[in-house]
Amino acid sequence: MADINKIKPSLQPDIYSARNTGERDTRVTQSGTSPTGILADKVSLSDTLAKLEATLAEVPEVDRAKVDAIKQAIEDGSYSIDSQELARKMIDFEGDL
Repeated sequence: MADINKIKPSLQPDIYSARNTGERDTRVTQSGTSPTGILADKVSLSDTLAKLEATLAEVPEVDRAKVDAIKQAIEDGSYSIDSQELARKMIDFEGDL
């Protein structure tokens, strides 16, 4: 019990260090590593987001060909609805809610 007072503070974990608080050392040297020698994480979403927005801008909101085909089928009476399949999908949808 007498040895308890002789514990060296350096053996105790530093509860306020970045390692124990979940924080990362975000400083990066010219070699691409942090001062601790660990490669730094880098995320760049700006370019990816810009490319995605450009791609989406080219996609039409409505598939005109499909809409026109359905309209034509309704007009000429050839469009049919499978009531059993429709009922199953409605039940499945309600079950998923």
